[in-house]
Amino acid sequence: MNVLVLHFPGAKRAALFNDERLENLRRLMDMGCFGALAASGEWNVLARQENHTLSLMEYFQQADKLCVETTNPVTLREKLSVGDWDYLQYTAASYPADNWSADDYLRLDQEVGEALQELSDDTVIAILGADCFVLVSANNPISGEYSGGVAADIAPTLVQLTGFPLPSAAEGTSWVAGMELNNSSGLTADEQQILRDRLSGLGYI
Repeated sequence: MNVLVLHFPGAKRAALFNDERLENLRRLMDMGCFGALAASGEWNVLARQENHTLSLMEYFQQADKLCVETTNPVTLREKLSVGDWDYLQYTAASYPADNWSADDYLRLDQEVGEALQELSDDTVIAILGADCFVLVSANNPISGEYSGGVAADIAPTLVQLTGFPLPSAAEGTSWVAGMELNNSSGLTADEQQILRDRLSGLGYI
């Protein structure tokens, strides 16, 4: 499964979840789960050691997945239309950090809508705001509003939704741990072992 993360650091929960005009976002909320995020940990950190931090992107790179990180909406649209990625992370740096206007939220919803037109059903979608999230995946057993999540839970949850082995040293807690997900990472048994060996070499297994 592919992973698309759309990060809008200035977007506030109250505006995102209560604005009926944000049709694309609300459609995703209906398809998956959403909720508040306590600011404990960093959403894109999977595990941490004294001398090394394993980011979500580095984890997928260790699995030989094609990873792209961008702050440019043009690059985002190009990557979505071409489809040459396994993990795509977009941080909307063009928005104001604070004091979002109604137009900013409508522009966010438009960007979400444009992204949805390019995605297949085997894509895990995470939309992150300043204090909230929306998470959609065809195999996500959680639906509706989810409470009690912290930012550090995002990375391990995404890893498990894609069917990859979770490092024992994961910093957060996967929300779907122990649940039946009915999915596969697409890695062969040998590739799974290579990934585990690489993570072990980094000290995370």
